[in-house]
Amino acid sequence: MKISFTITKTKIVVITTAIILSIFIIIGSADGVIPGSEQDPLVTLSFVDKKIDQIKYYIDSITQGLSGEVASYSITLANYQEQLDQKDAEISELKKKVEDALTFKVVQLKKGQMLIAGEGAEIIIRSGKSTALYGTNGGLSDITSAKDLQGGEAIVNNHMLIASRNDGRGVKAESEVFLIIKGGYTLK
Repeated sequence: MKISFTITKTKIVVITTAIILSIFIIIGSADGVIPGSEQDPLVTLSFVDKKIDQIKYYIDSITQGLSGEVASYSITLANYQEQLDQKDAEISELKKKVEDALTFKVVQLKKGQMLIAGEGAEIIIRSGKSTALYGTNGGLSDITSAKDLQGGEAIVNNHMLIASRNDGRGVKAESEVFLIIKGGYTLK
């Protein structure tokens, strides 16, 4: 059995027209909304300006809040920096005290000058004539000869002396004296 189709020009025109209309309908519906419709209304310039002003206000309020936080953080940071600087100064002062306590320093005394030793100070007279100063609770300890020096007693050079307290004990120069000292002291 044989089926035959006869195609006429009219059928071709009808089919082509249907295809073209279908394409336009599909493309129109694929685009979504039609400008000016309820789904995509036309807007005025004043409406757009109002929305832009609202966005600007929102952005400004956020930046002002952030500016306040940044200012607060910068004040806090400045306070921390001040505390750090203060601690650095304290550390430097403590470092100097430790350095003074751990190293011998050369001191020159003129005749009649006195050195009042701090607590725990170690003294060695290197040259010159000197006498011991007696404090309110005792005198210098002469470690080398294992005795306590009395006020006005001559100090033997190159002997290790220790001041156990900060109570006025020390050394008086009877001539020009060179000594080395580890620890705190004051000169008078």
